[in-house]
Amino acid sequence: MHLPPAMVLRILVWGTVILGSLVSGLILLGAGIQLRRDRQNRHRIARYQAWEADLAAYLFSGEGTPRTFPRVAKEDRQLFQKFLTRYHATLAGKEAEALRELYLDLGVHRSLPRRLKQRQTAVRAQAAQEVGIFRLGEYLEAVVPLLDDPVPYVTHLAAQALTLNGDLRFAQPVVDWVLREERYQRERLLRVLEGFGPDLLPWLEAHLDPPEAAPEPWILFALLAGSHRHRASAPRLLELIAHPDVDIQASALKALAALADPLTYARVEPLARHEAWAVRAQAAKALGLIGGPDAIPALIALTSDPIYEVRRNAAQGMADLGHAGTSALTWLAEDPTADRFARDIAKERLEWADERGHQ
Repeated sequence: MHLPPAMVLRILVWGTVILGSLVSGLILLGAGIQLRRDRQNRHRIARYQAWEADLAAYLFSGEGTPRTFPRVAKEDRQLFQKFLTRYHATLAGKEAEALRELYLDLGVHRSLPRRLKQRQTAVRAQAAQEVGIFRLGEYLEAVVPLLDDPVPYVTHLAAQALTLNGDLRFAQPVVDWVLREERYQRERLLRVLEGFGPDLLPWLEAHLDPPEAAPEPWILFALLAGSHRHRASAPRLLELIAHPDVDIQASALKALAALADPLTYARVEPLARHEAWAVRAQAAKALGLIGGPDAIPALIALTSDPIYEVRRNAAQGMADLGHAGTSALTWLAEDPTADRFARDIAKERLEWADERGHQ
């Protein structure tokens, strides 16, 4: 079927007009959205600037002077909540408590149960953050379900809210949340768990299943003990380095290295000859920190290990010992009868130490 040329022309013209109208409409819509955002940003900046001056006067008014803050318009309350959460991290002591009182005076905390269940991600996240930084313990039960939120940012803020309040009743769900993450992510999340404080480690010792039944939580325990430099955990860590699970042993060795207690050297040194290279690598890191120059003979032996990571850690351990260690590396690098691997790694670490002025 052939259309008349005049009809084809009309179709093309109208199609062009319609397409042009759609494009123009989209451009106008985009411009309108951008204009609205610009107006919101200008309003936010203006409000923040005004509130900053008001907040300084409120927080640092003289002794005996009643604290007063100008009334916040109802339409600006959500913006004011974000303003307060932003500034709370910069304050401590009486000023932080005064900021908390200012937040409570708004009365918006009463909407937290509803906001914690909101469909909007930003609303849930903001609500969880408020519970944490303003220490609103009465709302912690409502925060726990957010540990299963599909949005990682929300789960992270929920975990922070539960830990910042320091209530160990909520330690189990937060620990379970950390253990659901991939192992390589857990060290990053230790900072969240540290919000519970050093009391978390005794709690873990008392509540965890035996390592034979559940090794993963004990790996987390060891990482936390090292992160906290928790010396009271040393007896348990010494038990864990004797456990047959390689990952538990390696994690416990890492924690003992952080504690650097010379009294543990005799228990750590035999692991330099462990059949698993991951354990030998952590032992190589730990020996110099725990034993000091007395560990040099064991570290020299490890520089000829068939696994590069073990050799590197041993040579680095000697380089970190200062003159005694670099002298041993120099002797090793120049010894024609030494193992080829040992000579190579000694030269590499000596060059590294020279570049950083460690010799």
